[in-house]
Amino acid sequence: MIKIEERILELALKQTPSVEVLYDEGESRSVSFENNKLKYVNTKSIRGIGLRVIKDGRIGFSSTTDFRKPEKLVANAIESAKFGQIAAFEFPCKNIYSKIAVFDQCVVDYPIHKCVDIGRATIGKALSVNSGYECSVGMGKGHGMRRLINSKGLDISAAFTSFSIGIEILEVKGQSLLWIGEGESSKGLVTDLNKHVDKALKGLKLAQKEIKLKTGAYPVIVTPKAMGNLLATFETGCNGKLVQKGASPLTNRLDEKIIDERVSIYDDATIDMADSSYLWDGEGTPSQRTPLFERGILRSYLFDLQTAGILKTKSTGNGNRSFSSQPSPGNSNIIVEPGNMPFEAMIKDVKYGVLIDQVLGGGQSNILAGEFSVNVDLGYLIENGEIVGRVKDSMIAGNAFDVFNNIIAIGDKAEWHGSTKVPPFYFKAMNIAGNAE
Repeated sequence: MIKIEERILELALKQTPSVEVLYDEGESRSVSFENNKLKYVNTKSIRGIGLRVIKDGRIGFSSTTDFRKPEKLVANAIESAKFGQIAAFEFPCKNIYSKIAVFDQCVVDYPIHKCVDIGRATIGKALSVNSGYECSVGMGKGHGMRRLINSKGLDISAAFTSFSIGIEILEVKGQSLLWIGEGESSKGLVTDLNKHVDKALKGLKLAQKEIKLKTGAYPVIVTPKAMGNLLATFETGCNGKLVQKGASPLTNRLDEKIIDERVSIYDDATIDMADSSYLWDGEGTPSQRTPLFERGILRSYLFDLQTAGILKTKSTGNGNRSFSSQPSPGNSNIIVEPGNMPFEAMIKDVKYGVLIDQVLGGGQSNILAGEFSVNVDLGYLIENGEIVGRVKDSMIAGNAFDVFNNIIAIGDKAEWHGSTKVPPFYFKAMNIAGNAE
């Protein structure tokens, strides 16, 4: 029996010679605890198809989860091409794809009731330290399959899995709220929530003493967990669509030294079992490791087929999409190379400064310009090489380009947080709005 995606390709080819069909299916199961109690066990399934065509030189697109009327899907895609962008690419032929591990049968087989058991045990461990803690635990697993076929004879498919675990602990002391979250995610099975609750409990202990800090510029250590806001400027600035539009501050700056020569940043979709790894992107371009910055020098931008075509270059395999959207350049895994200073040595080196472990939201940040202004959700004061307590009600502000040219050291060990693997950074100075008179 002919499959629905093949039927749609066949129908669309009667209207135009350039056709691409993306089929996605997946199932996810998740467990959630809130306020120390099981809130829900949830199952979600989805199947969908995205159809992209090039008709009279323009791109048309439509998508559906209703497979009963493939003719309507095709008609919608053809009609939308009248108003679509002029195509600057052709659909690719079959290519050579690396063998990257993105599927773990252990995830598919893992019983969801074990997630419930782990959640209960983890909360019990936290409450044995302090019965007043309010704990939230989330665990989830998923698996799916993606198939991409086009009019050039491309026919590729891949199965994938995902697994995530996390705990948040809230302590309420009068008017004071203290929140710490830890966790990890992967395409493989990750069930050791114990190490994350231990880390959260250690952080809560260090934060028991609340300290006031005067507004000023201080040496700052930023943990891997809190580095996302600072890296966002460079990730966004390397996006090919923003470069194409001239909106990125990194436009026309390839091979220029932008940041400290000790900083090297890569986009790498080829890492086995990493959160955002894939064999090929949403257009069939093979995944790759792309240097964004090498020794502080800007080396590359990230492209899908269309933006690469407009700028007369090649796709980097970063055409991110779901079945319901057209491809757009986006990051896969962001890897920041470690330096040579142990985290403990960084703390020992600080005479009077701040350790930042969690920040809250984007604040008044202008990511493209490099400007950031974010609330410190969890920060600690360091005096004479020792953490002495928690800094409350404070905010960091500055410019990412400035602080990344103002580095004392980079940590010797990188950690995964979502799809980012980054070491801690030790900056010479960062502006902090404190809470002391």
